[in-house]
Amino acid sequence: MGVSHFCIIAAIAYLLGSLSFAIIICKLTLGKDIRTYGSGNAGLTNSYRTMGAGKTLLVLVGDIGKAAVALAVGGMLAGMMGKLVAGIFVILGHVFPVYFGFRGGKGVLVGATMLVFLDWRIFLVAFVLFVIAVGLTRWVSLGSILGAISFPITMQIFHHDVRLTVVSACMSAAVIFMHRSNIKRILTGKENRFSFHSKPQIEQDAEKK
Repeated sequence: MGVSHFCIIAAIAYLLGSLSFAIIICKLTLGKDIRTYGSGNAGLTNSYRTMGAGKTLLVLVGDIGKAAVALAVGGMLAGMMGKLVAGIFVILGHVFPVYFGFRGGKGVLVGATMLVFLDWRIFLVAFVLFVIAVGLTRWVSLGSILGAISFPITMQIFHHDVRLTVVSACMSAAVIFMHRSNIKRILTGKENRFSFHSKPQIEQDAEKK
C-alpha cells in the first residue's frame, strides 16, 4: 500500500474530524459558542450539560457519522492500518478542528466509534469499563481514561500485531494526555460528576437575565 493512500486517508479523516458538531449545533440553534460554557470543551458531555438532551442527540449523530465515514474510507483504501490512520486523524481533527480555531473536544466519542469499526470486541471491553467506572463514580472522564488504557491491551490480545499495538498505545496516550486536567481533579476529588437531572447551563443563564 503506497504512502499516497495513507496521505489521502489522513487528509479526508482530518477534515471530517474538524466538523465539530457540538460547536455547529450550539451556534445554529442557540447562537452561542459552546466553548464559552461549562468545561469549555466541545464534546458530548459538555454538550449535554450546556444544551440538554435533544441538541446533544444531534451532536451524537454528527460525531458518530463523521468518524464512521472516515473509518470506512480508511478501511476501503488500506485495511486495518488504514482504519487506524483514519482514526488517528479524525480524532486529531475533532481535537484540533481547522474550521474552528483548532479548539475542539477530547475525541472520546469519535474514538469509541473508531473502536466499533476496528473490532467490536475491543469496543465492548472499553465500553464495559466505561459503564462500570461512570456507574460507580459518575466521572465520565474516568470511564474515558480506562477505556483508552484498555485499547492497546485488547488490540494485542485480539490481533497479535506489534505495529497495530504500538499505534493503539500512542492513541491511548494521547487521549489520557487530553484528560490531564481531569486526572488532577479526580485525584483531588473535585472532578464534576455527571447527572441526567441537571438543567442545561445556557437555559439557566437565560433564566437569570
